[in-house]
This record gives sequence, C-alpha cells and structure tokens, in this order.
Amino acid sequence: MKRVMSAFWPNEDNPLNGWHFFGIISLFFVTIIIVNFTMAFFATSTFPGLVVENSYVASQNYNKWLEASRAQDARGWDAKFDTSDGILTVDLRDKSGAPISGLNVSAIIGRASDWNEDRLVMLQQVTDGYRADEPLGPGRWMVELKVRSGEDLVFRTTEPVMVNSGPAS
Repeated sequence: MKRVMSAFWPNEDNPLNGWHFFGIISLFFVTIIIVNFTMAFFATSTFPGLVVENSYVASQNYNKWLEASRAQDARGWDAKFDTSDGILTVDLRDKSGAPISGLNVSAIIGRASDWNEDRLVMLQQVTDGYRADEPLGPGRWMVELKVRSGEDLVFRTTEPVMVNSGPAS
C-alpha cells in the first residue's frame, strides 16, 4: 500500500512533476464538465424556458397588448388571491371596490420552475368571488388569471401565490 501511495504523493523519492500537474488540471476540468452537463440536464428537463412559441409572431401583437393593458388600467379593477384552504379563490373588485360578477374566469396555474404541473382551471362564481374546484399542493405557484366578458378579454394578471398547506382533511 505504501508503494502505491508513494507513486501518487510527492516526496523526496518522487518529486512533484509535470505529470502530477497534468493529472490535477485534468481532474479539475473533468469535474467542471460533469457539473455543467448535470446542471444543463436538470435545467432543460424541468423548464423549457418558453414564454411564447414564436417571438416574432408574438411581437406583431405588441401594440394590441399595450392598448388592452391601458384599457385594463383605466377600468381600475383589482384581483386579490387567497389560498388559505389550499384552493385558489379570487376576489375581483372594480374601481369603487364593488365585487365584479357574471364573467368567465380562468387561470393557468403552474410552478415557476417546472411546466409539468401547469394546468388550466375554470373558476366558478361563489358569494365571495371566484373559486377553483381543485386544490393546489403546498408551495409557490404562478397564477395567470384571465377574465372574459363573452369573447373579450377584459382583465389579465399574473401573480405568485403561496400555498402553505393543502385542503383540510
């Protein structure tokens, strides 16, 4: 064992030479390459990084989106999200603070870092706003809320929500 170790560790009989440095540098770069490939694999397997499929086509609608955003701001509507019981509830209010009802409300709900849990949820009108039917698991979720009056999109917002626990058992 001592003879094997002495071949790898510098001492008086076996001084540090170019081959030792070559081995040290090679191991360093191999480690960096393995870590980079591992990180790249996990980054691409959990989140594709796509917000839109084709950015050029999306850019053609930019002025329409700005106009819709200005109209939404002029309405003065506000959405408050609640997930205290593990189920998403949205309270929609107009500029004067009155509840808004009679609209089609949907939400794309997903994790910010993993598109595998993304889902489209239709919210049902209840006495205190709009409520999803399915519970959310604990953790941070991104909610893209879309409110339609007929075919017209009248309100849209994207907000993070935190679910501390699932539904009560």
